[in-house]
Amino acid sequence: MAANSTFFDRIDEVSDALSPKQAQLAEYLINNYKTAAFQTIAQIAREANVSEATVVRLATFLNYSGFPEMLEDLQAVVQHELEAFDTIRHTYKGDELKQLNILETVVNNDQRNINRLLESISIQDIETVVDTICRSDKVYIIGSYSSGYLAQYFGYNLAKVKKHVSVLSRDSTDAYNYYLSCDSKTAVFIFSFPRYPKKMQLLGEAFRKKGATVIGISDSILSPLKAAATHLLAIPQQYTSFSDPSCSVMLLLQAIIMEYISRDPEQAEKCLQEFDDYVEQIKFL
Repeated sequence: MAANSTFFDRIDEVSDALSPKQAQLAEYLINNYKTAAFQTIAQIAREANVSEATVVRLATFLNYSGFPEMLEDLQAVVQHELEAFDTIRHTYKGDELKQLNILETVVNNDQRNINRLLESISIQDIETVVDTICRSDKVYIIGSYSSGYLAQYFGYNLAKVKKHVSVLSRDSTDAYNYYLSCDSKTAVFIFSFPRYPKKMQLLGEAFRKKGATVIGISDSILSPLKAAATHLLAIPQQYTSFSDPSCSVMLLLQAIIMEYISRDPEQAEKCLQEFDDYVEQIKFL
């Protein structure tokens, strides 16, 4: 277990070896980390309905020096969220924007985010994700609120070359239908960026418990989505306004699709031809 692993990483690595009470405690901490990060041992034990000894044993089992170090890890996750929100709140304001070359400012910011993409994501990360897509019968792509358009973009383009791709980009009961048909042959992509909708984490946890492979796409390894993701692709983002930057994320999605096409070009071409035939038949475009 790496010393710099987050709390979510450590839980994920040993989840199968936890005792029933430890698993119960871990579930409480994952679902209530914002509160638990500032609770005492006694408070956590009471809320999770476990003994104080179980709290101490879990910290030791996760290779922490003790309960305080485990708590520091949870607090780091909360601190990251607060800093992410603060970054958005303290971007350029109206009067400041008047003094800027707007186009140059936006382009330069996205260039920095692209550089962060190259530093944060490796080709091995992309290959691992595409391996999951290749062995999956179904692919669900989920993103709501400010990430809804990313889910739509990725789903629309992946569906041109991969069958059985579905997109959920708004709050609805459709998620339940996806959940019912989810199994170990399902890949689920979930987008979550500040302000990290709680629903994204809960959906990821639900799909993963059904056996799906969950690929999270977020801005940091401290993102709450880490708790639900089998694999997390984290791209640090710098904001210039309340409007989310997305260039680096969309480039990552393009790279995933291109890697998938490269695995079986003939099949991809066949799917693209079927899409073109469909478009022509219904005069969609």
